[in-house]
Amino acid sequence: MRKKMILIVMLLVFGSALLVGCAKDEEVVTIEFWHNYSAGDGQVAVLETLISEFEEANPNIKVNQVFMDWSALKNSVVLGASTGVLPDLLRGDIAFVPQFQSLNTLYAMSEFSDYETQAAKVLAQPNSSNMMGDEYYGIAANTNTKILFYNETLLTAAGVSVPTTLDQVWQAASSLTDETVIGMVEPWTGIWNVGPYIWSEGGDVLSPDNTTADGYINSQIVVDVIQQLADLYAEGSLAGPSMDPGAVGDTDGWAAGTYALELDGPWRAASNDTAGIEYGAMPLPAGSAGSISVLGGENFMQFKTSDEAHRNATWEFVKFMTDEHAQVEMAKVGQMPVNLDAITNAEAFAAMPLLPIFAEALLTAKARPVIPEWSEVENIIATKVALAITGEKTVQVALDEAATEIDALLGS
Repeated sequence: MRKKMILIVMLLVFGSALLVGCAKDEEVVTIEFWHNYSAGDGQVAVLETLISEFEEANPNIKVNQVFMDWSALKNSVVLGASTGVLPDLLRGDIAFVPQFQSLNTLYAMSEFSDYETQAAKVLAQPNSSNMMGDEYYGIAANTNTKILFYNETLLTAAGVSVPTTLDQVWQAASSLTDETVIGMVEPWTGIWNVGPYIWSEGGDVLSPDNTTADGYINSQIVVDVIQQLADLYAEGSLAGPSMDPGAVGDTDGWAAGTYALELDGPWRAASNDTAGIEYGAMPLPAGSAGSISVLGGENFMQFKTSDEAHRNATWEFVKFMTDEHAQVEMAKVGQMPVNLDAITNAEAFAAMPLLPIFAEALLTAKARPVIPEWSEVENIIATKVALAITGEKTVQVALDEAATEIDALLGS
């Protein structure tokens, strides 16, 4: 009997040792995640909660999240391309994808066997910003676009109807302007701001293959659009800090009742709500080619420097962050979801009442050219358009100069 008891104890000890050995073999993978979620808006707090939920469901994966601002994210990856110090995952601007891929740092997420399944859960338009060649080098994390906001109080007081066409937008901006009101505000003059007007009238910035600007950014359509903005500026119906450094910023101008119209993103709704402004919103009224706004947002990206274990663990976290639950929680703190189920989720809608309007605008929204040089290209355009709007150069001359400088940059 005593021998039998000793044998049982030995088996129990041996079994326990095996279990400990198995646990040791099943090592925890810690993934490094760089992002620019906003702490001030409560986004980092929600992210931390989501990470805890993910880690509880996936005890062998830990997520180390690191906040960086927009510039730091970009500069750290540029530096990491030469040093090899890169995260497993980054959530950054959609414009980062072509820039980082040109540095040969990004892992093609479409290599995952279930990438298509996960991508089918998100809006196709935002996810298109990840495609270069035949591969997707990321997946949409969140999105945004711009819609037309209008101050209902100012429109009513001036007897101006809500515009239904792009031409009526210009007319409304002029009619609303008086001694205390400026009809329209545009904080910047890059394609993020003027692109929707150009595209909605049938113009474009670059050739379809993104190799040349001449004949596109300086076409008659674009000249006419920018001339319209220049005319509004000349009569005092258009303002913005990039055109006039002394101009009141758009948020302060809205709060003061100075600005009546603006094409802007979901953050405009949040600040107007805070200021208690009576406002309305709609997709950009159509021009001759339709209503085509601009696509913005952030993507999740992975890097080639990660080993297979970290890459696979990261992909599991990415799938969690692009599923309905995480997307709805992020919507509650101002991140417009890309998950198709989250867009129609009642909790997301309660947090973002304008979500259906933005979703409608996203159906025709256009991404800025997906090229590594885009930041430099847009800065050239912003500079020349500002000179044209303010009358420092004629519109045609300014846009011809933009075309020449962009083609030199692109090697055309």
